[in-house]
Amino acid sequence: MSPMLQLLILAGIALFLIFKLRGILGTRTGFEQRPPVHPSVTIDQSSKVVPDEEEIDEEIAKLVGSNTECAKTLGNMKAYERNFSVQEFVEGAGKAYEWILTSFGEGKIDDLKPFLSLEVFNSFKEGVDQRDPDNMVKVQFVRTSGKHIKDAKFEQSTGRGEITVEFSSELISYVEDPKGNVVEGDKSNPVHQNDEWTFSRIMGKNDPNWILVATG
Repeated sequence: MSPMLQLLILAGIALFLIFKLRGILGTRTGFEQRPPVHPSVTIDQSSKVVPDEEEIDEEIAKLVGSNTECAKTLGNMKAYERNFSVQEFVEGAGKAYEWILTSFGEGKIDDLKPFLSLEVFNSFKEGVDQRDPDNMVKVQFVRTSGKHIKDAKFEQSTGRGEITVEFSSELISYVEDPKGNVVEGDKSNPVHQNDEWTFSRIMGKNDPNWILVATG
């Protein structure tokens, strides 16, 4: 279990943002709220092309540099699925980050199940179950200052891709008892927080949804 989740379990503080999932509807980044497609869905063979190692992808270079292993991996993913946009993925991942933490903070764990791996779902559920049901979580995000791709992996044989994104945010978080007394946290001083989340998906499938498979 990640340090973030351990802290949430021990302190009873659930982190959440004011943004809802509807803020990301209307885009095809793979973070739309819809039931996952059945695993037997066929792969769109027309989306596969052979990567050109000599071609420099400006979108990828801007995000992770042009001569890095991560850039090469992302380039292979884009070659495998020609409509895949790394920039749109990063933006979608940031909004998914906000929505998942919002739902977790509100205790709506069942809403998250289709978008989390079993291991991550069980960790989140444990965090919700450990809370005092009489207390209320209060969180105010001052800002989410950064969304950066830290790592990427891709298996050409299966089409499975994984992208790890680092999020930086500042927030005020505290817990109130039924009488309105602060029992955990601080109402005045924001705390800086860094999280690393890894999303996974089979590239080239008709299902665009990315699944959260690890937190840190």
